[in-house]
Amino acid sequence: MSILDPEQQTLSDNNRKLPPEAPIAITLNGEGFAVFMATPEDLEDFAAGFAISESIVSNFSDVLAITLHEYGHEGKSVNLQIDDELFFVALKRRRLMTGTSGCGLCGLDSIRAALRTLTPLSPHPAPTTQSIGATFEAMQSKQTLNGIYGGGLHAAAICCEDNILEVREDIGRHNAMDKALGAGLRSGKPFDMVITTSRCSSDLVQKAVSARVGTLAVMATPSDLAVKLAQENCLNLYSCNRGYSFTRYS
Repeated sequence: MSILDPEQQTLSDNNRKLPPEAPIAITLNGEGFAVFMATPEDLEDFAAGFAISESIVSNFSDVLAITLHEYGHEGKSVNLQIDDELFFVALKRRRLMTGTSGCGLCGLDSIRAALRTLTPLSPHPAPTTQSIGATFEAMQSKQTLNGIYGGGLHAAAICCEDNILEVREDIGRHNAMDKALGAGLRSGKPFDMVITTSRCSSDLVQKAVSARVGTLAVMATPSDLAVKLAQENCLNLYSCNRGYSFTRYS
């Protein structure tokens, strides 16, 4: 096996296009609410999905307007205009620090905010592991940004009856899921499953339940709290185990 000369390796790495990452602020009615490190694409979808998955609003119709602002190299912000009553409730869960690209709950100011009360889903028919596997395989060809940058991005997709409706990508797994959820909500298309290339911690389960999605399928083993929350809230939770086997946890 040949080993590349260090100088050649450096040249190769410098010529490679790398996934972009930038600070993205989400504001509510012009007031700062949260800042994330994220891939600066599909940000209107990101903000819409975040608003639903974090229970800032209960329906997309509660979002009166979405406005994108760009600040050059300093990053971007997305403002959500919502009803004043919802706005004041949301400020009680304001994120007090910047969330990294791998963070789902960074900045919440209390344990109660991190484990918010969820409204259980109605029982939803569980898809077969064969259909989930086929959906994961189909999603790979739709990961446009991952193809451009040669990896480094998570993907999430919303599906209806085994058909992929929207795929979104981000350097952060929570961001990718919010983008996919937001894309579906903005399109008005009904969807019943979200799949993601990431592992599953409790916050992804909370996002799925808050968005009223019946099934969540992930690529790696979930945490014990994720499984507990899925069982308590009637969410079908599957782990794909990187395509080699499937486990249904709830």
